[in-house]
Amino acid sequence: MIAATDIRAGLSDPKEVERIRTELMRLLSHQRTLYRRLRLLADRQSALVLGDESGLLLELLAERQRLIDGLTGLNTKLSPYRAFWTEVYNVLDVETRRQIAEILEEANATLGAILKHDGQDCGRLSAKREETAARMAEVETGSRVCAAYSSVAVASGGSVTDTKG
Repeated sequence: MIAATDIRAGLSDPKEVERIRTELMRLLSHQRTLYRRLRLLADRQSALVLGDESGLLLELLAERQRLIDGLTGLNTKLSPYRAFWTEVYNVLDVETRRQIAEILEEANATLGAILKHDGQDCGRLSAKREETAARMAEVETGSRVCAAYSSVAVASGGSVTDTKG
C-alpha cells in the first residue's frame, strides 16, 4: 500500500504520477465491480425477503458481508489518495478525471440504490416479525383456552360440550 506522503511526494514526477494514476484507476475500478456485485445481491435479497426464503437469505447475507469486507479493504488502500485528493486529482489528465468522475458517480448511485433496497427489506422483515409474534400470541392464547376447558371438563367429570343436564 502506498503511503499518503509517498503520493504527495510523487505528484511532481511524471513517472510517479502515471504510477499513481494506474493504481488509483485499478482500485476505483475494483471498487466499482464490488459495488455492482453488491447491488445484484441487494436485488436478490429483496426477492428472498418477499419469498420468505430465510436459509437462502442467510447465505446471501454472508456473501454480502464478504463484499463489504472487500470494500473496507479497498477503502483502506484508497485513504492515502483521499488524504491529498485535490492535489492528486489536479495532476491527472482530463480523460482520467472524467473516468474517475464516472466511476464515483456510479458508486454513489449504486450505494444509494442499495441503501434504499435495504431500508425496504428491513421494513418488510420487521412487518413479518410482528406478524409472526402476533400469530404466536394467538397460538399461546388458544393453548391456554384449551387447557382451561380441559381443566373444567376434568373437574366436572365430563366434557365441556356434554349436553347432560
